[in-house]
Amino acid sequence: MITSSPIPAPAVGLSAKVSANLLAALGSLPDPRRGGPRRHPLPYVLAVLVAAFSSAGFASLTGAAQWAAAAGPGVLRALGARPDPFTGAIRAPSEATLRRMATRVDPTAFETVIAAWTAANLDAKAELEPSKGRVAVAVDGKTVRGAKVPGQVTPHLLSAATHHTPVVLAQRQIPDKTNEIPCVAILLEDLRQAGHDISQITFTLDALHTQRATGTLLHDAGAGYVMTVKGNQPGLLAAITEALRTREPKRTVTSNRGHGRTEERHLHVVDGAGIAFPGAAQVFRVIRHTGGLDGQRTTKEVVYGITNLPAEHADPAALAQLVRGHWAIENSIHWVRDVSFGEDASRVRTGTAPAVLAAIRNIVTTALRRAGATNIAAARRATALDPAAAIRLLTRGSNHDKPPM
Repeated sequence: MITSSPIPAPAVGLSAKVSANLLAALGSLPDPRRGGPRRHPLPYVLAVLVAAFSSAGFASLTGAAQWAAAAGPGVLRALGARPDPFTGAIRAPSEATLRRMATRVDPTAFETVIAAWTAANLDAKAELEPSKGRVAVAVDGKTVRGAKVPGQVTPHLLSAATHHTPVVLAQRQIPDKTNEIPCVAILLEDLRQAGHDISQITFTLDALHTQRATGTLLHDAGAGYVMTVKGNQPGLLAAITEALRTREPKRTVTSNRGHGRTEERHLHVVDGAGIAFPGAAQVFRVIRHTGGLDGQRTTKEVVYGITNLPAEHADPAALAQLVRGHWAIENSIHWVRDVSFGEDASRVRTGTAPAVLAAIRNIVTTALRRAGATNIAAARRATALDPAAAIRLLTRGSNHDKPPM
């Protein structure tokens, strides 16, 4: 059975060249400023942003400047501050400096370093054991709504995030004159460059990405895919519906109760013989019934899907797990950025800043989860009470014990 297990050990790639220590990894970024004396090194400025965002109440450029101003010289020095050559004083970057650097840093280079750092850290975690199945990775997009400017395209980011212990493995901003679909290939290359073995990953994607080109791309790369099928592919949807109607399906039923409601999910799956889609091995239907805690059903939803995973590698229970696990990227990544970090409330709109700050929120989430946190909001409150905790998050190597959270 395919499981949503942690990421496998990366192949030799960029992650082998990037330290698990984030401060060291940031040193490989190109500085967008012209040559000459620089009071604040780029890695230091970015480290201040990460450290501030890891503390509840400081996840903004204004908040980061306030956090830095209140931090002691020892904390700033640990983050990479450069003492004044004449007085030895340690200075905190101003809000203007933080804003200027956030708007000018190369987001592609930044995301490349983050992806490699994330891979290095995931590979280093002691609890990562070789999985008998593939790793489940969700691909989904998110609009940075707070950065909307009339007459301009609002920044939209495409991410690949693990189902298990959700962390973002790679992220790219969608170019203004295109959409998510062609960017899947770029995201796959980013994962390869970070050191991940694509053939050991099963990607889950929503109906927007159910395209023959995407199916061919993933199947030819040796990756697994699980795609939702809706009306944007009417011929494929009709073929799947007919297959499920005329063939005897395998079935599984799962249910859960909580948050004021009950949910029951029925998955029916048949082989994909005769389905004209790259690598089609199985097709399935999920019927979701939801209702109150009294068990009375109030809504019904039917979703169809397709996968290139054969039955011996993905039985109905595994497919049900993959379909449901796809929403981890919404519930544990996008929701966390919006609610815990206030991403959609942020009005930062200039230059590359929206994408850079989104990447910083991902860094903090990854670092906190790597440290053992299961509740990001609670972990950030704890970090706010102990500034040194932010330094431990950024500098901790692969062989250190988990800091308390």
